[in-house]
Amino acid sequence: MSTSLSTASESTTAVVIGTGLSGLAVAGELSRRGVETVTVHGLESGAPSTMTTALRVTDLSSEDSAEYLQVMRHLRNHVASLGLDVRTNVSAQHLALVEHPKAKSRLRWAVRTETGMIFADAVVLTRCAHNQFRRFLADLGFSLGETLVQELAGIGLFLIGVAELSSPSTRELLRQAKAVGKAVAESGRLSNGLVAAF
Repeated sequence: MSTSLSTASESTTAVVIGTGLSGLAVAGELSRRGVETVTVHGLESGAPSTMTTALRVTDLSSEDSAEYLQVMRHLRNHVASLGLDVRTNVSAQHLALVEHPKAKSRLRWAVRTETGMIFADAVVLTRCAHNQFRRFLADLGFSLGETLVQELAGIGLFLIGVAELSSPSTRELLRQAKAVGKAVAESGRLSNGLVAAF
């Protein structure tokens, strides 16, 4: 039995994929900037897989491990105190660019989950596996290169710790989350009231 799209769909400004350190940090930053956000656990295999749990504390030095755990505790408390929409039991199953139903030439992201569809102007991917990310880029018509981050931002796709061969430090992930939060907020302001040319 299929569920009606109208009853199983919702809309937001940004979807953050990953409920690890990167995802919670960028969700908090987006909230601070007034950007409506839904955060889901990760992407199932078959789509680019966010490896938010792949960075295990045992992979870090004892100093980095202690810092990571302290930051995670702080982020979880911060996100809970703000009442942010973080769905730790919901995973994205598929990502696609679709035509905006109210602005025909404007594209939006459609994020399919097991509970329905979330439409968003921006998607933030955190900790995506390198080989799956390359396949995903190829499906979108992109390849790794010097201008990739800017090109993807043009279609509302933002990255934290993605396609990096080594695991970024806790501080680097927090720096990237802050920068991505700012970029998403600014891209929303630029496109408000305008038809985005994708």
